[in-house]
Amino acid sequence: MELPSWLEYLLIGLQIGAAVFFIWLVWPLIKGEQWRKKFIENKQAFSILIVFILVFIFVYGLGFVFDTLFPLETLR
Repeated sequence: MELPSWLEYLLIGLQIGAAVFFIWLVWPLIKGEQWRKKFIENKQAFSILIVFILVFIFVYGLGFVFDTLFPLETLR
C-alpha cells in the first residue's frame, strides 16, 4: 500500500526541517571546535578517520557491485 503523495511530501519536508533545526542547534558547538588540532594533528584520531572512510567506500562499492550484477527481478 502506497502513501498519498501529499503525505510523502509532508514527511520529506518534516525530515528536512528536522535536519535544518539540528544544524541550527549544534552550529555554535561545531564552530567553536578546533577540528585540525582534534582530528588531523592527533595521529590516532586521524588513522581512525581514514579507516572509517575506507570502510564507507568499501561498503558503498560492494552495494554498487551487487546492485549491478544482481538487479532486482519483478515477479509476474
